[in-house]
Amino acid sequence: MKNRGITTLTIVAALLVGGLALPIRTTLAGSNNHVSFKSIGGGEILHVPRDYATIQSAVDAASERDTILVAAGVYNENVVVSTSDVRLRGGGDVVLDGTSLSGIGIHVLGASAAAPVTGVEVSDFEVRNFERGIIVQWATKARVSDNYVHDNVDKIGPAVLGDGTGIELVTASASDVSDNVVSRNGLGGIQLRVGSTDNTVHHNRVDENGSQSSTLDGVGIMVTGAGTNENRVQHNEIEANFGRGIMLSRPPGTVPLSGNLVAHNRAHRNLRAGIAIMFAATGNTVVHNDARENNLSGLPPCFHCNLFDLSIGGNIWDKNLGTFNLTDASCLQ
Repeated sequence: MKNRGITTLTIVAALLVGGLALPIRTTLAGSNNHVSFKSIGGGEILHVPRDYATIQSAVDAASERDTILVAAGVYNENVVVSTSDVRLRGGGDVVLDGTSLSGIGIHVLGASAAAPVTGVEVSDFEVRNFERGIIVQWATKARVSDNYVHDNVDKIGPAVLGDGTGIELVTASASDVSDNVVSRNGLGGIQLRVGSTDNTVHHNRVDENGSQSSTLDGVGIMVTGAGTNENRVQHNEIEANFGRGIMLSRPPGTVPLSGNLVAHNRAHRNLRAGIAIMFAATGNTVVHNDARENNLSGLPPCFHCNLFDLSIGGNIWDKNLGTFNLTDASCLQ
């Protein structure tokens, strides 16, 4: 366990609950008289701002299996989490505000693709006014849930890849992004890219993202980048984005995306197609989605389509609601 820079007195007791001995560790923290208790996962509970003035100072003090609980308030800081199995949790009205800052609100960051951080949780935060909201990079088994991520925009331009994004997985695997509200971010809502595999993005509300794109190329949920395969995008509500609702795409001539599943999503009122697969992508499956009433901009080449495949082919489209490609026929099979 990391040295927290304080003199501690450890009191170990045992409670008998139904015949089961439960060890409890209480740490009395020197002159500050801080008290930390064991979390359910076996680590300590660190409180912000009671025990640590900033979120980052608590993160820096945390060891594996610790839980950081952040009390209600507005915090102006960039947070980087690089310790595995740390749970970073807000509560009612915890706001991470980047109005006077640049960069990323919360960055879950491993050492490299070969040495990922694992098992980090980020939940119950409002993250606003940064250039990028919550980024999970070089990580596995992360969980990002129950956050409100909004109004993160490119502040200086030209946009660096990823700026203006709400939540982004970069070279992340086996991770879960769920039950978030991702709204009004400048260029995109949720992105999976650069070798992100076996992730699940589900039960999020993603709306009104992409207003900074002058060409209506904003995307609610984007899957892209070399090796971004075998992901699941399911049961999301994607509405009124300034571009496409869901898009799977890689540049022509590159190694294609494959094995991704897009299912049971509702995509409505997006200014371009509700669900699109573009260029280097094959072997992906799009089923049981409701993608009606999209492409409100009427931009060519797809004036009426809600479901759009301009890829190299080989993708499966089945049992979706919405006009497909350049026809007005319903893609309901």
